[in-house]
Amino acid sequence: MSHWEKSSTARVTPPARPRKLAKVPFVELADGRLQGVVSSGSDIERVYVSSVAAGTYAFACSTNNNRPCGGARGSFCNHIRAMINEAVLQYGAERVARYLRVEISDEGPSADTVVSAMTGARPPQADTKAAAAVFSRFLRHLAYLQLAPTTAPLPEMQWFPPTRAAATGVPPREPGSGEAERTGPLAEPVAGLDDALTAVDAFDRALVGGLLRPRPDQAVALGELADAVAGTPLASRVAEAAGKAAAGAAGEDDLVALAAARTALLGAVHDALMARVAETTGRGHGEAEAVPEPGAQATANLPAAARAWLCDLARAGWQGIDHETVSGAAQVVSAMLPDPALRRLGTLLDGFAAELAASCPGASLERIPVRRWGDLWSRAMLLTLPHAAGTPAAGTVTGRLLPLGVDVQEHATAAQAQVHAVLEPADGSAPRLVRASISVPKPDTVLGAGVWQLMRPHMSLLAAAGEGRSMDLVDMPITAEGDLIWSEEHGRPGEPADAFATARVALPAATAAPAAPLDRHPARIAVPVLLEGYAVQRDEDALTFTVAGHRLAVDADRAPGAGPLGAEEVAASRACIGLLRWDAGAFSVQPLAVETTVRKKAVAVHAGAWAGGTADKAGIKAEKAATDAVAALRERAGRLLRK
Repeated sequence: MSHWEKSSTARVTPPARPRKLAKVPFVELADGRLQGVVSSGSDIERVYVSSVAAGTYAFACSTNNNRPCGGARGSFCNHIRAMINEAVLQYGAERVARYLRVEISDEGPSADTVVSAMTGARPPQADTKAAAAVFSRFLRHLAYLQLAPTTAPLPEMQWFPPTRAAATGVPPREPGSGEAERTGPLAEPVAGLDDALTAVDAFDRALVGGLLRPRPDQAVALGELADAVAGTPLASRVAEAAGKAAAGAAGEDDLVALAAARTALLGAVHDALMARVAETTGRGHGEAEAVPEPGAQATANLPAAARAWLCDLARAGWQGIDHETVSGAAQVVSAMLPDPALRRLGTLLDGFAAELAASCPGASLERIPVRRWGDLWSRAMLLTLPHAAGTPAAGTVTGRLLPLGVDVQEHATAAQAQVHAVLEPADGSAPRLVRASISVPKPDTVLGAGVWQLMRPHMSLLAAAGEGRSMDLVDMPITAEGDLIWSEEHGRPGEPADAFATARVALPAATAAPAAPLDRHPARIAVPVLLEGYAVQRDEDALTFTVAGHRLAVDADRAPGAGPLGAEEVAASRACIGLLRWDAGAFSVQPLAVETTVRKKAVAVHAGAWAGGTADKAGIKAEKAATDAVAALRERAGRLLRK
């Protein structure tokens, strides 16, 4: 498999691009159609539901109460043309043309050429049966703005990094593809790692073709997974499940067992890699804290429905997915997201389903993100089990919180900001590495600074991190894994605290809590480090640090687009606070902040500098555009969503 296929965080679909939403508040590529909602030019209370079918270009346009559009008689009306224009702005002309199966001449696709090619085929006029479903999806789109944020961590968001490069039109570099990742002490062989990953890859290849009617090579692959966990408590159950799956007779419990075996192997890989990281950084883990007893289980109906959908995916395989199969998750996700106990699973399923929908039909895919989709599927399967998704507080902490930097994860309908920090306990005990998170559901058209605007009112820590200020905590809840369950009443802004001073003085002695069993996965490795005295090499879009004679790849693409830290600032830096990560067989560093020289002055540039607001000219412009987008959606939500 290629590096991209072996990546857990592979960029599968580029993010939506910012656009104005007043005229066309909603557009999407879904259900085999380009479809959307267009505002009426004459009546603020009226909207038109428009669609164009892929392949046939059959078109329809009507009001939301199913009155036909007078302009859509024999050809595309102005509403449909406006929808296509905005779809090209949001997704790019190539993606729109590929989805609609439009053949474009050599000069390249644009909104005009896409429209011209479709109208030249004399498309038929479709009925308006789909209008109700499209309008319902628009209401669901608006409803994200009414869902409450949460400060409970969502670990699966680590699989959804932002894509700064794609947002600016530059394809992101495939992780692990350069020679830089293959040198240095972190790249020395780890005993048993290749064997574990080979078994995982074998099972993931079996999922590509689906488990409904497995071929002989898929049966062999399932046997490799079972052999890899022989001698463990999982052995007999996984062997039985692999046998049933090889015969095309696997039930839900069998697929759960296979997902558990895959997760256990990657947990062992995680532990081995973390041991190598501890050797390199000289920092160990603190003692594991007692995990509190789980609370009352949320309704079992929704997790069971999610598990049934995931089983359908496994039987169909990635090459067999279609819009009908993927759309089965929509109602389950809509019911899950308002429930705090199901938010973690619902958010994962929402991002996964959107990615699958954008890739339909699976039979036409030129390449498949094999490990990534295997990860998302297996994690979702296990999260449907009772109490698997809980993140209860194990106690409270009091002391001074010193932020190091802000990491952002984002998919189309959710975003999470995670502040990495050092906690100096008030009782004088050893400093601890901790995290504090806030996540928000969002429409896919809220991007960049708009995400900060949704988060900002609910977490003062974001402003403190952006301003370089500490936080004083009193009895702040914390999980056994070191995640603060942020509550504004338990934290207040403290004295100025320079992140690089914290990294030089407090970070070396700080210990981290061990990961929870389900969170032991290589993609979850995110270890704060301070790098200094390195040389920077730049090869096209790839950045490399050479530290003490050893080369380490730099993943600058993971910096949020709504922030001042980009590849240019990293390339000119002399010190870096970053997160040490592992993906696709190699370690890399994700910059959170760098020290560099701007106009002959030494300055620190932070990825999350705009989290609490900014006076930067580019930041102010981004804030204004984001405010307009959010206001347009809130205005529509206020008119159309009834209590």
